[in-house]
Amino acid sequence: MTIRSLPGKLQAALPLAVDREQPLSCAANLGEGRPVAEVLRCWHGQGLEAARSHWASHRPSSRPLKPLEQELELRLAGAPGPRLLLDGLWFCRPLGGIGRVWQQILGCWSLPGLITPQAPLCLIDRDSHMALTSRFEVIQAAPADPLDWDGVAEITTANADLARRWRAQVFLSSWISSCGDQPLPAIPELALVHDCIPERSQVPEALTALRRRWLLGAQAQLAVSAATANDIEQLLQLPRGAVPWCHPAADPLFAATVAAPGADRLWHSLQSRLGLWDAFVLLPGTSRLGSYKNPELVARAVGALPTLQLVLCGKSAKSVREELEQASPELVGRCVDVHFTEPELALAYRQALAVVVPSRVEGFGLPALEAAAAGGVVIVADSRGLREAAAEAALRVQVDQPHQLVSLLQALLDPSTRSWLKQRLQPRSRRRLQRSSPDLLGLSLLAAARALAARRQGLTS
Repeated sequence: MTIRSLPGKLQAALPLAVDREQPLSCAANLGEGRPVAEVLRCWHGQGLEAARSHWASHRPSSRPLKPLEQELELRLAGAPGPRLLLDGLWFCRPLGGIGRVWQQILGCWSLPGLITPQAPLCLIDRDSHMALTSRFEVIQAAPADPLDWDGVAEITTANADLARRWRAQVFLSSWISSCGDQPLPAIPELALVHDCIPERSQVPEALTALRRRWLLGAQAQLAVSAATANDIEQLLQLPRGAVPWCHPAADPLFAATVAAPGADRLWHSLQSRLGLWDAFVLLPGTSRLGSYKNPELVARAVGALPTLQLVLCGKSAKSVREELEQASPELVGRCVDVHFTEPELALAYRQALAVVVPSRVEGFGLPALEAAAAGGVVIVADSRGLREAAAEAALRVQVDQPHQLVSLLQALLDPSTRSWLKQRLQPRSRRRLQRSSPDLLGLSLLAAARALAARRQGLTS
């Protein structure tokens, strides 16, 4: 079957869906990510000595090393590095998109010999629920709710005191906390920016002030996507290309779960327990009607197809389901909210008729990459962040055109058309996933921290 033999409506719903690629997983000024990722993969699987040998045989010799390569070489050699203090404010939250990004960062930093007494890291523990934090030196601190804007502002002074006591040289927050009052932070601050969506939206003034302090107070930023880096540059009036970025990756768990023996049996058990239909559309990590998450696009499309069930997952799933059923009575009885564990989510990604991420804008869009890693059929809105995350691995629809989504879902309900689409998308998904690494973001943060500490030392020497 060729694309020309598909129904006309389906062809119209496939603009850009199968042709556009993005070759990079990090900003060009950080360096080529793939060779560095291969060394880090070797480090995970075979140990430090094997990683050193691998790097020695693949180290570029005809040009100067770029920041990621420099950081890798210094870490392999056990060289001194800046004293990095991480506020684990977000780690008390249930695991979601931001938590999974931090999980892979901490996984990289857990490599034996990467963090050393000569290049130390210390974590401010505020009742962390993330098991990986136990692998690092910690300072116990009073718990704080990361979504209590006034409470987050209040820990600024305490963070400055902790930084002085630990003799930290760079401060990094897992959320949007700071270290000392402006205009003179206690130590240089590095901001990992997931998105600038609050700056595009109407949010409480307390959140606006908190993010302003966090972004303006940071002497360096690292973004999770080129789109977010561009937003920061516009917001802070920086030259284009001034803010480096590095993509997160899908946790290897998603691919491993669906490939494990007994995965089908586990799925059938889960399907029976939760009352999931054979044909369902999965809407991950959604939010209220009218929000940038745009759940109404999926609700309208599924509402027009009575043989489909709509499955919502994420922290707000129950309230969103109730809102959708009130707005779209045709969904009553075939819309469910579910709390999945990560392995269960991997199975649901794979078994869904389609995983739809309909956001009008995203900082990146990690669920699209996770669903592709699990072997699912992914449909994303043709919007900032999602184009970058999914690249050639997903089908695309316009953010305000539910009829396009209806056409795609109707095509997927036809076994022969679904088979054709999956055959075409699977190699594209493999190529997209091969360009990502769960270790690059962690190493990029260490490189940014080193550059920031060196810049501060140069200014004060």
